[in-house]
Amino acid sequence: MHDSERPLDPKDEKRLKTRGKGSGSEYEPFIKVHEISSRGESFRIFGRNSSRPHHLLSRLELSAFLVFDRYHLTIDIKEQYPVPIVDSLNICQRLGIKHPQIAGKLKVVTTDLVIEMKNKLGIAIAVKYANDLDEQRTVDKLQIEKCFWEQQGYEWKLFTEQEITPAIKENLEWLHAANQNSHDLYKDLLIPDIQQVFERLENSKKRLSVTCSLLDDSYSCDPGFHIGVIRQAIAANIIDVPLNKVFRQWTCVELSLVENLSLIKGGIEDAS
Repeated sequence: MHDSERPLDPKDEKRLKTRGKGSGSEYEPFIKVHEISSRGESFRIFGRNSSRPHHLLSRLELSAFLVFDRYHLTIDIKEQYPVPIVDSLNICQRLGIKHPQIAGKLKVVTTDLVIEMKNKLGIAIAVKYANDLDEQRTVDKLQIEKCFWEQQGYEWKLFTEQEITPAIKENLEWLHAANQNSHDLYKDLLIPDIQQVFERLENSKKRLSVTCSLLDDSYSCDPGFHIGVIRQAIAANIIDVPLNKVFRQWTCVELSLVENLSLIKGGIEDAS
């Protein structure tokens, strides 16, 4: 029996009716965290570009997601995106490979992350652990994805654990937590307020955490105020930092205000 004559898995067929459609807060991923076993961990995490919870099936997917959720050109991220079954069947026939299936029923091929960009073509990303690339089934699926997205005019990329250092991963998770737990006080800060706080520490050669603690005492602020302002500003792409160095080791002289700060009219809520 040819693959094109095989039935689609009933669960996948049901999901296709409502999932993998729309964009932004309206998008619903084809696979959700409670529906599949992941490698050790899975995450539901709020996206600052999409304003909805994203379903990520591994810690590696979380790392990849955070990289692009922070990128200033990203306008939307669609996770677990389904490749149309007609397209995947045609690609398999052209490449001479077997279409993914279980117990004789076709399975929908999904792409881990689809990044929609501002004023440029998007990027489709397959997130895979390097060890999985030794499996022929995985390689075949990646070929299907690559062919499909290149047909759509998208750039296709493979993201493994070798693409990101432990320091960058920890920094991104720290900054994402700042976005999720932002105090109303920080949201109301305007650019001049942030500049004023930054000027208090820019000449210090000490670690950022130490300097911010001293400034809290000097200006009679609540403990954590200055580091909170700086953390929120970094998360909003108002301050640049050495992401390849873990945040606990940053010194004040390594931080800098972004060059186009004057283009931001309001404050943290208007940035990035």
